[in-house]
Amino acid sequence: MLAHLDLVTTAVMTALVVFVAGTVFLLETVLRRDDAAGRAWALGFLGAILTSLLYLAWAADPTALWAVVAGNAAFIAGTGAMWIGCRLYNGRRNGAAIGVIAGLTAAVAVATLLEQPVLADWAGSAWTFGALAVVAAAAATECFRGSLGGMRTAWVLGAVFAIEAVYFFFRLVAFLLLGPDDPFFQTWFGSAVVGMLTVLLIIVAVVVTSVLRAGRAELRHQRALAGVEDVVTGILTERRFRAALASLTSTAQARGVPLAIIEVRLDDLAHIATAFGEEARREAIEVWREAVRSHGPLFSVMGEDGDGGIVLVTPATSPSTARREAMTLYRGSFDALGQLSGVGLPVVGVGVALTEVVGYDAEALLRVARTSAVSGFSSADSAVVVARTAEG
Repeated sequence: MLAHLDLVTTAVMTALVVFVAGTVFLLETVLRRDDAAGRAWALGFLGAILTSLLYLAWAADPTALWAVVAGNAAFIAGTGAMWIGCRLYNGRRNGAAIGVIAGLTAAVAVATLLEQPVLADWAGSAWTFGALAVVAAAAATECFRGSLGGMRTAWVLGAVFAIEAVYFFFRLVAFLLLGPDDPFFQTWFGSAVVGMLTVLLIIVAVVVTSVLRAGRAELRHQRALAGVEDVVTGILTERRFRAALASLTSTAQARGVPLAIIEVRLDDLAHIATAFGEEARREAIEVWREAVRSHGPLFSVMGEDGDGGIVLVTPATSPSTARREAMTLYRGSFDALGQLSGVGLPVVGVGVALTEVVGYDAEALLRVARTSAVSGFSSADSAVVVARTAEG
């Protein structure tokens, strides 16, 4: 049915939805004075708007081949900006990633120009489909690692990119094997079908990134307060904690002292904000931070780890001792959050990384503890997961 829709009508519908959704996100970006990840996502939605308008110009005037060139390039650049935003959210460097996006965008534009005499409207399609599949797959992977990997809301965004990656991979295969005029290709991979898929995915992406950005804004507020209140709360900001962890692991290794890195993570905070409001979310965070501070091992060093994560470093006389400390943190957090009224109970996961298993590399210990805590969200055995290998 979709395959028989008028191309201009489909292009207008797609452009309208993308324009409205993208404009809402852009306006919020301006009003919020967003961080780097939010600004990159805003560029991604701006690229989506530009792509839709360019393809609309081509649908209205098939002789406007310049619109195909610019539209294909904008499609890659916009998707790439979304990937960069995910990487920025996870605190990753982007020099090489930006270079990859720039190279793919230029390659697609040049290929479209060179293939126009032969393929006309479908010039550069194979390059565009392949580049989109690669970039979307990279963005999907980023949503399941780091800070994003610790939030189920981000998994929805990862699913959006995964669907895009898989669809354009098969669209590339069908294009190369069958050609764009084949009935099967037109039914499942034609422009009308892509337009409807774009509408669905863009709506989900706007909602999810808006929720993630709202959580990020609250986190910046909490970190700003923590920068002043470190002495009072005992919970270091992420940058200070990483410096302290590197120093502690180096000293412990030199003295042969085993350490345990215990991470306590919260899930569903974004859902609480959506269902009950930011005040409820803020209250849950404050109660949880106090619970971790109160139930942490004596003389342990505490610090933030991205969104919804607090890490503790403490000497570990044995794995069983470390597990008991982790269980105390879990029960303390769970009981404190259970006292909140009118708020859904966030999911608590606790992960433990031991130097006797992972070694004394600070980044590796932190990564394994974080991965184990995320595993605790869905573990059937226990919400406390002690890593048994250096991979978590």
